Amino acid sequence: MKIPFLMLIAFILISCQKKENIEVEKPSLQNIDSDSLVLKGETHQIEKQILRTDPLTKIHYNKYTKGIYLTAYTIATQNISSVLDSAEAAGINTIVFDLKNMNGNIFFRMPQKGFLKADNIKPIVDTKKTVTSIHKRNMRAVARLVMFHDQITAQRDSTLRPQNIQGGSWQESKRKKPSWLDPSNKKVQDTLFEIIKEVCQFGIDEIQLDYVRFPTQGDISNAVFAFQREDSLFINSDSTYICRDKPEIIETFVQKVKSICNESEVTLTADVFAIVSWQREVDINATGQDISRMSKNLDAIHPMIYSSHFARDFGYREDLPNEPYYIVYKGSKLTLQYTNSDCKVIPYIQSNSWKVNYTYDYIIAQIEAVVASGADGYILWNASNNYYRTLRWIREFDNNK
Repeated sequence: MKIPFLMLIAFILISCQKKENIEVEKPSLQNIDSDSLVLKGETHQIEKQILRTDPLTKIHYNKYTKGIYLTAYTIATQNISSVLDSAEAAGINTIVFDLKNMNGNIFFRMPQKGFLKADNIKPIVDTKKTVTSIHKRNMRAVARLVMFHDQITAQRDSTLRPQNIQGGSWQESKRKKPSWLDPSNKKVQDTLFEIIKEVCQFGIDEIQLDYVRFPTQGDISNAVFAFQREDSLFINSDSTYICRDKPEIIETFVQKVKSICNESEVTLTADVFAIVSWQREVDINATGQDISRMSKNLDAIHPMIYSSHFARDFGYREDLPNEPYYIVYKGSKLTLQYTNSDCKVIPYIQSNSWKVNYTYDYIIAQIEAVVASGADGYILWNASNNYYRTLRWIREFDNNK
């Protein structure tokens, strides 16, 4: 009985959508440089704009966001106060830190709900203490939560992964272990909702969703998602039924997360591929990231605009990786064009030397491009959290204005 049903699904998939097989995955950034993160011996008194008696009071958006990303491991180090001091000295007003990463680790204590097991939970971050430390510096505390990329869970439970049209579970590569959950699987979504509810109780200012999309690598034409299996049953009994698509699944998921965040007055934002800023139909259909639809339920959207992630001749440029102004300006402008007017655009910009000539001029060109585009700020990305040079350069730039 399985073979006819799989043949029916294959027919439905052909009827409801085009084949998708687009390579847009973010490469791993490891061991980028060895600079110390702390600005040793430097202090800088920043004027406080808001006075609070309760360090867990929410901090709303400043007019212009200047943020950095930190891993949970950096947050858990003993010198985190020095790290935050150095960031503050450079005018950073937003700290983004991991509470769930792409491996599937949960970095705070919470019950083993839904698909969560003991191997998911790695409670190395004292979240309330971290939020308090960030708020004392008048900075916004932002929890980054990776959604559908979860290596631990995907390898433990194949039923939560996309299924293969030829039978069994699907994975993006035969050479690598599976790492993607099915974004339309109800158990997957419900567990993520529970995680988000827990995080909202820590006094966090914002939840930032990452990997809130469908997988894009591997033979996508063989992947069957839960919503497609469900739609195949509906259309079999009702020929007028309109099949859902990936953008609808992502839009509905974000809408539900927004409702959870609203209950705790927590801001909701999401990261998107830089290439999605161009809003080509092939990219929208592959990832499910339709900016106009997603941004209706977001307070800000973060295109990850790293010049190193584009082909050297992208946009008919000669050396795009070393033309940071062009790509950041273009990506920010396009994102603004497609984003709902109530949603801010705050791109991630490159703060590392991966595949580029990373200098003072490189980082300043990106910052100037953000300003010129009319975007609402930027967040620095360095997977190794080595920001010393960058923070020093930003201070120099600000002092010379």
